[in-house]
Amino acid sequence: MLDRFTGMQVFILAASHASLSAAARALDMSPAMATKHVDALEARLGVKLLHRTTRRLTLTEAGTDYLAASRRILQEMEEAESEVAARRVDAVGRLRINLPLSFGTRFIAPLLPEFSRRYPQVEVELGLSDAQQDLIQGGWDMAIRIGHLADSALKARRLADCPLRICAAPGYLERHGTPRRVTELSAHNCLSYTEGKPGYGQF
Repeated sequence: MLDRFTGMQVFILAASHASLSAAARALDMSPAMATKHVDALEARLGVKLLHRTTRRLTLTEAGTDYLAASRRILQEMEEAESEVAARRVDAVGRLRINLPLSFGTRFIAPLLPEFSRRYPQVEVELGLSDAQQDLIQGGWDMAIRIGHLADSALKARRLADCPLRICAAPGYLERHGTPRRVTELSAHNCLSYTEGKPGYGQF
């Protein structure tokens, strides 16, 4: 099946130059192929678009109407392609990011003014929550997680290390002793961060 949009291009050029050969040269195809495109258009529409003689082409009444419509359609296609292509160069649209509350507040939020200055057409939406959320169900574009990630089909990239430290007040250690092994912590009064699922944001 011949491409109908190429057929429109052939038809527009043929009507503009009153010649299928001229249309074929402009589109770098053979005159026979240009003729096939116009024939396919006429067969699909069920009407004659061009009066063809050995010397010149003229538009039928249906061809005049179809010419205006074809020009409009191809122009809209070019505008749509240009708009999409521009997005590959200029960042445009809404970016939804899900972040742990304290991390997002301390490290990401301060970066937003400079990011907005550099990419003024991007609207950033931060979702600050310590509860792990489903990116797909929540409609998030990306997320930053701290800890070990569960197996997932989502693409992930390691950003940096996040070392954890165990701290205690000197007075507590004087009263209860200083643990030497991780296993000894179970015998101590510990404050731990357990919001979310295992492996996420647990200190």
